[in-house]
Amino acid sequence: MSSVNKLPEADDNPDPKGTVFTLPAKKGSSVAESGARDGKLVTRLRKSGLDPQKLLDLALPGTAAKSVTKLRHQLILLGFFLFVALPSAAFSAYMFFWASDQYHSTTAFAVRSSNPVAATEILGMVMGGGGSDSTTSNSYIVTDYIQSQAILEDLPKDIDLEKIFSRESSDFLFSMSEGLPIEDRLKYWNDMIDVSFDATSGVIYVEARSFRPKDSVSIAEAVLARSEILVNKLSESNRRQTVRYAEEAVARAEARLKAIRKQMLAYRQETQEVDPEANAEIAAEMIAGLDQERASRVAERATLMSYLDADSPRIRMLDQQIYALEGEIASVRQRLGTGGASEAGLGDGRKNLSLRLADYQELAVEEEFAQQLYVTSLASLEKARQEADNKSLYLATFIRPTLSEEAQYPGRFLYSLAAFLMLLGLWSVAVLLYYNIRDRT
Repeated sequence: MSSVNKLPEADDNPDPKGTVFTLPAKKGSSVAESGARDGKLVTRLRKSGLDPQKLLDLALPGTAAKSVTKLRHQLILLGFFLFVALPSAAFSAYMFFWASDQYHSTTAFAVRSSNPVAATEILGMVMGGGGSDSTTSNSYIVTDYIQSQAILEDLPKDIDLEKIFSRESSDFLFSMSEGLPIEDRLKYWNDMIDVSFDATSGVIYVEARSFRPKDSVSIAEAVLARSEILVNKLSESNRRQTVRYAEEAVARAEARLKAIRKQMLAYRQETQEVDPEANAEIAAEMIAGLDQERASRVAERATLMSYLDADSPRIRMLDQQIYALEGEIASVRQRLGTGGASEAGLGDGRKNLSLRLADYQELAVEEEFAQQLYVTSLASLEKARQEADNKSLYLATFIRPTLSEEAQYPGRFLYSLAAFLMLLGLWSVAVLLYYNIRDRT
């Protein structure tokens, strides 16, 4: 027979508390003998690999396990009441009976350009591509500006945000505390000012909330005014940027033209002639005239030589005239050029009209090019100014700041429901973690 079968019968009435269990003793035996036998029995059970307490739990239902389970369930329910139901009820009571009403003011505007919209851009807007890149990027700039620290610094002095947002100081959850740093003020500003941009239509929507309807309107008007000032600054900056390059090009062309004209003036003062080309034409005419006259004298001499002697006064006079004409022709030609001789053998080569004419023509070409470049840059500047005027930006307001008659915020029911669901989720996670750890240990 096994050691299990040797167990004496247990008492039919177990301990109602289920906390202490003792091995039953046989009737008519002493307590000492019963205890000794029970000790031996427990030792034998343990040697055989059996747990006496688990055997008793199986043999005697309704013991300590049920009591521990009941206590655990009670603690879980107590945790639900303390950490879910009670905080949710308190928060809901605060939202419905203590939180102050908030009034909103809505305005809508868009950044537009005076430049006519091309047909391709209109097709892009119809297909959902939005407006032009310039107005879209500037719209994003305005949106970021409204949500930045810059607008808090640019607001007029009569808009006291600390006073406006702390009118309901008893509502510590939604009102702004006094003396906050600029970072916390900016965070509160973004909580109370909602900005959205519709890329398809290019419209910016702004909703301002406060504890007074007129305060909301004042804030919305201030945001609208600062946005318009920013758009005007962007337009002026774009205009200056567009015209600046054209103005720099005009300045460079003008400086170049002035430098060339100074060189031309210095050349004319040095050579003492206004137009070497005209002098060259005159010299060429002189050479042609002298050469023609020399040819006439040579022809006349040839005719006279047919019946006169070479030593006759008439022939000698013609010879002298021909010689003088040839010398004059050579002198004029020497003024035009060296005739192939090196300049070193002729002294200063700049005395030759051909060299002076080459210098003059070079300066004249540079002057003409600088003149054309200056005229072109002036035309480009005028065109850039026209384009800048056509691309000027402006703020088109579609909805002026509205005045609210009934409080729309805060969402009391939604806030209460969100708080309850959040606490319930945390409580559920904690309970699941407890059971997971309990099962693993």
